[in-house]
Amino acid sequence: MSFDAKAVRRDFPILDRDVGDGRPLVYLDNAATTQTPECVSGAEKRYYDEYNANVHRGIHTLSHEASVAYEEAHDRLADFVGADGREELVFTKNATEAVNLVAYGYGLEHLGPGDAVVTTEMEHHAALVTWQQIAEKTGADVRYVEVDEADGTLDVDHAKEVIDGDVEIVSVAHVSNVLGTVNPVRELADLARDHGAVVLVDGAQSVPTRPVDVADLGADFLAFSGHKMAGPTGIGCLYGRRDLLEAMQPFLFGGEMIRHVTFDEATWNELPWKFEAGTPPIAEGVALAEAADYLDDLGMDAVRDHENDLAQYLLRELKARDDVETYGPPEGVERSGLVSFNVDGVHGHDLSELLDDEGIAVRAGDHCTQPLHDVLDVPGSVRASFYVYTTRDEVDALLDAIEDAREKRDALLASDRYHDRVGEHFRDSTGAGGLDAPTFRKHSSETSCGDDGEFHVDVADDGTIADIGFVSDSCAVSSAVASILADHLEGRPVEALADLDGEVEALLEGQFPAVRRECVVGPEDVIREGATEHLRDLRAGAGD
Repeated sequence: MSFDAKAVRRDFPILDRDVGDGRPLVYLDNAATTQTPECVSGAEKRYYDEYNANVHRGIHTLSHEASVAYEEAHDRLADFVGADGREELVFTKNATEAVNLVAYGYGLEHLGPGDAVVTTEMEHHAALVTWQQIAEKTGADVRYVEVDEADGTLDVDHAKEVIDGDVEIVSVAHVSNVLGTVNPVRELADLARDHGAVVLVDGAQSVPTRPVDVADLGADFLAFSGHKMAGPTGIGCLYGRRDLLEAMQPFLFGGEMIRHVTFDEATWNELPWKFEAGTPPIAEGVALAEAADYLDDLGMDAVRDHENDLAQYLLRELKARDDVETYGPPEGVERSGLVSFNVDGVHGHDLSELLDDEGIAVRAGDHCTQPLHDVLDVPGSVRASFYVYTTRDEVDALLDAIEDAREKRDALLASDRYHDRVGEHFRDSTGAGGLDAPTFRKHSSETSCGDDGEFHVDVADDGTIADIGFVSDSCAVSSAVASILADHLEGRPVEALADLDGEVEALLEGQFPAVRRECVVGPEDVIREGATEHLRDLRAGAGD
C-alpha cells in the first residue's frame, strides 16, 4: 500500500495557509526544518497549560509531573535510536551543540599532536568547523574523505587510506544535506574500530527520515535535531555510549548537572543530567517525544520509501531538462528526500524568489557546506526537500515553476517590485569583469553576505576612488547592486567607502522585496569592509 501523504497533511495546519498572492503553500524546505503536527504542538501546549514547572528537586505536584514527563521523554528518544536507556541520551539545544559536546568533552581530552580526526568533504559546517577548531587547540590533524563529484558518494578506498593508527575520531554525516547520499556508515565505523577510533555520526538528516539504530550503525555517538523530525525547535539529542559519557567531562556548568558543591570543588550528577546544565528544554523534550511517537506510527520504513520515491521522480524529471544540473547519486540509487540542482543562467537566490512567487518554499545557497560546493565547483545550489506530507502534485508544481526561469527572472527585475536602477544595471553593468591591477580587492567569501563575488577598487594618489570593478557569480540582484556601487562611488574619498551605511537602500528608495534585502545590502557590506581593511593597512604601514 502506498504512503498516503494527503491524509498525513491533515495533521499539519500550516500546510493549509496561502502565501504571496493567495497561492497555496508548497513547502519544500524540509531538510532545513520540518513542519509540526498538531499532536506535537498540542503536547507542548499541554505542558504549559497543565504542569509547567521546573524539573527535579521540586517537592510539589507540578514539578513531579514535569520531571516524570521529561525523564520519560529521554526514554522515548533513546528507544527511537536504539540506545540502552536514558543514560545514553542527552538533550541538547540542537545537533550542532551535540557535536560540540563530543568535540569538547571527548575530543579535547583524547587529541594531541600526531593524532587525527577523519571527517568527509560533504560535512555540514557544524561538524567540519568544529573539528577544525578542536584540531587547532590540540595540534591534531583533520583529514577529509573525498567525495566523488560525479555520483556524490564517498570514496571508500580513500577512507581506507586516511583512517589509520593515528586516527582517534571519525566524524561522518549519515546522510548528506546537499547530495542526499546515504553514506556507508557501518563500513566506516568498522574501519575506525580496527584502528581504535570512536565514531560520531551526524544524524541530522537521517534520524528524521529513516530507521536508525546506533548498534547497527556502529556509532559511539549520534547527533540529531528535533526541528527536522516534526518536533519543536530549540532541542536536539546526543546519543553516547554509556562508558564514554561517564568518562567525559562536561563543558557546560551550573545547576542540574552537579551532585555536590563546596567553595573548593564540585562533583557531577549522574547521566544524562551531567551534560544538561541549567533549566533544560522541558516543554521541547515532551513535544519531541510526541514527535517520535508520531513518526513511529507512520513507520520509519514508510517515511524513507516515500521520500526516496519523490526524490527519484524529481531527479528523473530534472535530468530530462537540458538546462538543469543535478547533484548527488544518480537515478535508481537510494537517496534521502532531497534533490539539489541549478538552472543554467539563473542564480539560486533569483530562482528561489521566483518559486516563492508561486508559493513554493525551497532553500538556495551553500546549505552550510561551502567546501562541498567548492568540490562541486559551483557557488551554491537550489535544494528541494520533502517530508511525510509532501505530494507528487507539489513536486509537479516545482517542475512547472522552473520552466522559462531566465525569462521570468528578467521580467521580475523589470517589474515595479524593483527600482528601475536594478533592471538597468543588470542589463548594462558598470565595472563587470573587474580591474587588472586594483589597489585592493575584497571577496564576499570573507564576509557574511552569502553571495560569491569580488570587488576591485583602484585608489588614486589623492585618495579618491579612480575606478571600481567587480567579478561575480552572485545573484542578479547582488550583481546589479555591485554595478550601481561601481557607478555611484567613483570619485569619492576611500574613507567614504569605509563609512557606507544604508546608501544602497537609499539609492533604491527602498524599492525591492523584503526577502531580498540581504542580496541588496550584501555588496555594500563587502566594499565597506574592503575599504576599512585597506585604510587599516595604510595606517599600519605608516606606523612602520
